[in-house]
Amino acid sequence: MLKDLTRDDWLSVLNVPETRIPAALILRGTRNLKSYYQSFQQHFTDILEVGTPNSVLEDVFIGDLNGRPVAYASVYGAPMTSEVVHVFGVLGTPLVIQTGCCGALADEIATGDLFTATEAFCGEGAAQYYEPAEKTVTASLDIREWVAVEQLNDVELHAGRIYTTSALFAEGMEEVEAWFQAGFSAVDMETATTFAVAKHFNMDRASLLFAFDNPRQREHILLDDAQKQQRRTIGNNRMIELVLEIVKQYGS
Repeated sequence: MLKDLTRDDWLSVLNVPETRIPAALILRGTRNLKSYYQSFQQHFTDILEVGTPNSVLEDVFIGDLNGRPVAYASVYGAPMTSEVVHVFGVLGTPLVIQTGCCGALADEIATGDLFTATEAFCGEGAAQYYEPAEKTVTASLDIREWVAVEQLNDVELHAGRIYTTSALFAEGMEEVEAWFQAGFSAVDMETATTFAVAKHFNMDRASLLFAFDNPRQREHILLDDAQKQQRRTIGNNRMIELVLEIVKQYGS
């Protein structure tokens, strides 16, 4: 069974040399798996594409960043996320950072602002198999300690609790208001899974997301607004820059 595969098993299956076990894993939560997989490669050298027989894993690579191997994966939702973090957890990768976008719930979070989760609620279904006794999983790194104010430039960085769900189209005003009233500042589809699997394998874990919209203000992903789209582009670019810098600092 896949649960029983060892570190050596996975190195063999993935055809990854031991010397290229990553020092960190960056995940991008997105429906656009291929486009982000390709665009992220511009930040790395010596790219090793990682896959498995029968394409169980796709859109994963290991590349060199500042002289160290770092893994990247495009994921969407809890199942894909859990599989990727599981593999690199078995390999011994010490750090995982979840990136991508989130829906803001707190009033002070504007489109394009950055958000880091201090704690994630496991509302997505996969986390329970790794941390069965936990309804929430905390981050082990505080992104704010790794980011200087001057690096933020024209965006705000917020921190708080995030609700992770698996059913994007099932979100309604009743649900998002209930999540906000329960103390959650944002909602996404991957962070709780990442945190739970990472905790299971004793990996350091953090998230850095940008706010795509604010559902409580009756905004949603199907609406188009040129000014907000510009803010999203700025937030996305700043998020990527900061995550790459954090990974460079970690363990150095």
